[in-house]
Amino acid sequence: MLFISVFVIVVMGMLGLTLTNMLATSAQSVVYESLGLKALNAARTGLEVNLSRTFPLSTSAALPCQVSESLSNVPGLEGCSYTANCQLDNSSSLINYYRFTSTGQCSVSDVVVSRTVAVDARSL
Repeated sequence: MLFISVFVIVVMGMLGLTLTNMLATSAQSVVYESLGLKALNAARTGLEVNLSRTFPLSTSAALPCQVSESLSNVPGLEGCSYTANCQLDNSSSLINYYRFTSTGQCSVSDVVVSRTVAVDARSL
């Protein structure tokens, strides 16, 4: 009888430790997934800012296409920043080809996640 009760206590203890470990791993993956989505949105923001600076809707001249900004004052993107740049390929004398890249980075405590997006464009 004593053997059975010790066995049940050991098995229940191991089951409890396994469930605790699974819950901790699940919570950590939710943190990484959430920060990854925020970093992707920060990178997209940098890409859109860079595109709008390079191809302005008004007749004003294009601004330099190297942008870096912190998004800490933007609700939902606290702790995030982006770095965006572009490369100009003047292989054709009439058309400018651009390669835009942007990297968004978000951090909470000691967890840092970054995402990079890219797009190609050309002038008309």
